[in-house]
Amino acid sequence: MYIMAEIVALGCGLVGEYVISELIKKGHHLTIVGLEIPDKFNNKCSTIIGDALDFVRNIHGNPLVINMLPGLIGNSVRKILLEKKINVVDLAFTIEDPREHIDLAKKNNCSLVYDVGIAPGYSNLLVAKAIENLGEIEDCKIRVGGNPIETDDDWSYMAPFSPTDVIEEYERPARIIKNHKEVEIQATSDLHIINYEEITNNKIGDLQAFMTDGLRSLLDFKTCKNMSEYTLRWPGHIEKFLKLQNEGLLSGEMREETISNLVNSWKFSKKRSEFTLLDVSIESHNGNKRWLVYDEGNQNASSMARTTGLVTLGFVDEMLNGNIPIGIFAPEELHYINGLTNRITKKLSDEGVLISELF
Repeated sequence: MYIMAEIVALGCGLVGEYVISELIKKGHHLTIVGLEIPDKFNNKCSTIIGDALDFVRNIHGNPLVINMLPGLIGNSVRKILLEKKINVVDLAFTIEDPREHIDLAKKNNCSLVYDVGIAPGYSNLLVAKAIENLGEIEDCKIRVGGNPIETDDDWSYMAPFSPTDVIEEYERPARIIKNHKEVEIQATSDLHIINYEEITNNKIGDLQAFMTDGLRSLLDFKTCKNMSEYTLRWPGHIEKFLKLQNEGLLSGEMREETISNLVNSWKFSKKRSEFTLLDVSIESHNGNKRWLVYDEGNQNASSMARTTGLVTLGFVDEMLNGNIPIGIFAPEELHYINGLTNRITKKLSDEGVLISELF
């Protein structure tokens, strides 16, 4: 059953633009709120150029809200929306834990599902599926990254989301599970090479993986002995960043200028071919599983916009169809809903995203 709905989209970045385009195609009544909105949406839905927080403070009615704002402001709208008894599909990646508002959501009989991207997001569903099939996990490694297909003589990278968030990811300690306990280790550590020639038809060979802080809600899983998340980049990229750190260019009075230079160097170009790759590798006493997800995007959207946006759209469908319970949930907490993970997998694969399940 498909339900047309009143939907408010907060934010219109690379992923937001894709999500909005797909929702318009399906005939939803859409309002877009953002500081910049492409002209192509002007005659297809309501557009409000302005501050999303001001809009949310004055929102009326009971639309479904998709939060696709940058971290800090994305967190600031959550409580207000729940106070107004509004259901939320939340893509905003924030340090703050959305579950701090769980009592408010239950009191107001509304729902919020967060981290609805490729990783965190789809990766969480795959981990939950592995636990369902294998029981307790000995080791889980999640590796994910979006990069240009062709390397260059500079960073061999362009940021599909806020470059400042990428910098924060490289600097913030990584929280992992080790022997069933949450511990912190230095980001960019455990540097190693993985070859992906087979899954990418020889387009992508060796990539470098390094530790980052992306497990988030998965840190609460008590059925996994060891779990960690890694970012994938072309070899040499992170060494170049660490050189800036070692030279003191990311601290003190030089930091602002260095970050400004990185933002310019990592600017995303729609003209440059790129890919997104997710690798979820799991070992247990009852067997092993591995999923590889790969996409190169198409003429309408980047690979990161597609892989992230399709998962977001999947959870929008689940919310509209009444499948999300009252409360606040991370994706892995909803795997138990009959067929949810399979439906989101199908949404990805139907759009040409390559998903391989290995044993």
